[in-house]
Amino acid sequence: MKMTCAILAGGKSTRMGQDKATARVGEKPLIHIVYNKVKDIFDDVLILSGLHETIEGINAPVLKDVLPFGGSMAGIVSALLYSKTPYIFVVACDMPFLSAEALLYMVHEANGEDIIIPKTRLGFEPLHAIYRKSCIAPLFRLIEQKRRKLTEILPFVSVKKLEEQTCFFKNGRSVFTNINTMNDLLLVETI
Repeated sequence: MKMTCAILAGGKSTRMGQDKATARVGEKPLIHIVYNKVKDIFDDVLILSGLHETIEGINAPVLKDVLPFGGSMAGIVSALLYSKTPYIFVVACDMPFLSAEALLYMVHEANGEDIIIPKTRLGFEPLHAIYRKSCIAPLFRLIEQKRRKLTEILPFVSVKKLEEQTCFFKNGRSVFTNINTMNDLLLVETI
């Protein structure tokens, strides 16, 4: 199935105190780690960011949100509108443990549903999920109602929940792990 990967890279990073996309793990910016994982799986990769015009070393378009406010929901709606494919696989720019195995497993699980989303013991993982263009209208309705929590869309669309799989862990770490603080970043560097 043809699918676009959308990397969300426009967060305010208030807890981190700096742009997460360009925060470095060793010699590489976080977004490079994520991009290098997805570029070999997806023919089309988009980066959604209000902070960057381009990102050095990345051969993917950097696009602005179509809505005036930020946030993951605005980024996902924008990616769905920009995408030339019926599905987008959304990942965040601060997920250093992404794995090709988990990405491919999820792509193969897409079978006509509106959303394909992992559900772990900690809950749903909406920033490592697949969204169909049919989600645009329900997302706009939620935005209009000022409801910006991504999981609020689930009752309004067809959903395939993916329970925990071994491919959701890489060297004992969850592939859904994201970086929120400088301490998180330092921990990733030591790993």
